[in-house]
Amino acid sequence: MTFFTVLAFTAAAVVIVVVPGPDQALLLQTSAAGRAAAMRTAAGVLLGIVLWGIASVAGLSALLSNGSVAYRVVTVIGAAYLIWLGIAALRSAISATVPAPKTSERRNAGFFLRGLVMNCLNPKIGLFYLSILPQFLPGSAASALGAELLLFAIYVTVSALWLLGFAFAAGSLQPVLGRPKVRRTLNSVVGVILLGLGVMTLVGV
Repeated sequence: MTFFTVLAFTAAAVVIVVVPGPDQALLLQTSAAGRAAAMRTAAGVLLGIVLWGIASVAGLSALLSNGSVAYRVVTVIGAAYLIWLGIAALRSAISATVPAPKTSERRNAGFFLRGLVMNCLNPKIGLFYLSILPQFLPGSAASALGAELLLFAIYVTVSALWLLGFAFAAGSLQPVLGRPKVRRTLNSVVGVILLGLGVMTLVGV
């Protein structure tokens, strides 16, 4: 594997990671509860990315090739979860008449699980490892595993820098995002985005 191949993959990973999606929407919503909530949500999302990468190295992501029954099942479940998150955000927008409560350790753990579950139910991450990553692998089977692990590490690193940086920056705005009117608007916007993404995913199954 050449330096230019690694550089090209890193550039592709950056583009894919920073494109707005449900991850950023969820992080933006949870940042209203404080930096700790946003960071734990980001950690959950990142663990989901790592788990998908491990599944890819083990060959399990091949089971989720586009159009397969497993892919459709996971996609439907993931879409339903996005719709549930969207509805929950809209309900929070309706009831956001008081300042956001302080987060407890239990609630922070819930934020972590929310990010983890959302990414574990996102088969598109598995398809990235299955369809895009192999394009940068060498033709030699002997060196393919080492190259795959390297690209996997690069993608996780890029994801970690972006997700944790985004969560830290958004969490720093908690004094503003935690205001009842701002929180109501934020939950409304994020709720519509997540609900829309869930419905669009279902339509595309």
